[in-house]
Amino acid sequence: KAVVSTQSTGIPYSRFLGVVNNKAVYPIFLRMQLVLLTLLWVQGSLSTDPEIVTELKDLLMDSVRNTIALNELVTHQTKQISELMLSHSITQTQLRTMEQENRNLDDKVVQLKRNQTDLRASIEAVESEARRRRSGLIAQQERLEEELQAVRSELQNRESEVTILNGEESNGSARCAKVCSGTTGRTSTSWIRHSDGFLYTSVDISGCGFVKVPTVTTAIEGNGYHFSLTGTSAVYDTSNTSFILWIRTESSYTIPATLANARTYKWNIEWVAWSGSRVKLKTVK
Repeated sequence: KAVVSTQSTGIPYSRFLGVVNNKAVYPIFLRMQLVLLTLLWVQGSLSTDPEIVTELKDLLMDSVRNTIALNELVTHQTKQISELMLSHSITQTQLRTMEQENRNLDDKVVQLKRNQTDLRASIEAVESEARRRRSGLIAQQERLEEELQAVRSELQNRESEVTILNGEESNGSARCAKVCSGTTGRTSTSWIRHSDGFLYTSVDISGCGFVKVPTVTTAIEGNGYHFSLTGTSAVYDTSNTSFILWIRTESSYTIPATLANARTYKWNIEWVAWSGSRVKLKTVK
């Protein structure tokens, strides 16, 4: 042992013995080689020929060096194999994860296809309902147009129930003759004082819809003393939307035409207006 470790090779015997006993690393043929080298070393130790001993020692040392080199190579390869196995394990884990993600994507694709099918069915249902409603609206429009045409035909064939010989302006169509009446109201007539004994008010007739100046007839209605008023039928400034009426006291033995008396006795104007033309019918398209 001393000769091998100190004088010839410089390799500690403990390292050589560790190489021999490293059964977990080397395959069986390396262990057999180590056993053979051990036998050579033992034979060289028992031999008495110096040359044989020297050759055996050299051969033994070369074999030990080669064995140690092989040990380092096998250790390195074993480490690489371990790293490859670890990498392979990681790759398999990643592959399983990718497969699971692919399955999840497949499930999502299937769900999206189902949603697309449902959406297409909903769109078709909405379009069908829209077509049905449009058909109904078209049919309703056609019925309304027929009814409107019937009304127009009836108006054309009907003689006017009101005959107007003449008016403030030229008459329009006889079928458009119109009579409109109203009152200013017992408590809502807006009398205005002009001077002592003179009152007037403007009457709004825009609601009648006259397009030409109508003929207006008026009378005073109230609770008393309006029989003595003058101007009860004197219409001023008539237009298709309004007219003005002036009143005054006729004799000294009656009460004067004042705002207080007008309110007290509820003097108001009752009127009738008629014209040979009115607002024309509008065609709705």
